[in-house]
Amino acid sequence: MFFKNQPTMRLICVFACVAVIATIAATGGAVAQDGPGITINDSNVTTDEQTTYAQEIDEDTRLVDWEYDEDREGFILVFETDSRTTMTLTEAVQFAEGAGSGRIYQKRLPAGMTEIFVSVPLRAGQAAVTMTTPGSIANNRFSYVSTGQTTPDRPPISYERAQIVILFSGIGGAGLTYRVVRKRREDEDKDVEQII
Repeated sequence: MFFKNQPTMRLICVFACVAVIATIAATGGAVAQDGPGITINDSNVTTDEQTTYAQEIDEDTRLVDWEYDEDREGFILVFETDSRTTMTLTEAVQFAEGAGSGRIYQKRLPAGMTEIFVSVPLRAGQAAVTMTTPGSIANNRFSYVSTGQTTPDRPPISYERAQIVILFSGIGGAGLTYRVVRKRREDEDKDVEQII
């Protein structure tokens, strides 16, 4: 054995193992950070006795509740599962034309209620997450939650401003047309003078 002749090292190793186990037991595994952008709360999540769900993912997995947290820039999702399952969450936002990439998370959910936070910042005023499980994929289905298109924080253009913009556009267009016509006439007059 490695610590055979070193009783002090063996005692330190045993003490360290006991300390780690005690720390895990004391925290209870309430919140685990599972990587950047996603947090799973494995503790007992309770909800008011609901008989309806926000969305059924598959026959064994349901989205009980969700909300978008603007301070944390992401979704708080509460799932209810009849048995352990793998949940795949994909960031789904409005994309510009062209190629790009996004984030995808795959996590194992325990049976019962589980709360998950997924970081999805707003883009173009909206954010969304798609959700799949092996059961939903087998049925060629996915589910999603979305903030929908939100309006910008500025008021719409007023009628008076629209009139002013139209007026100045008209004046600018007339001035440009006058200048072009005048320049052509001057050029024609010069051509006629050169011939004579």
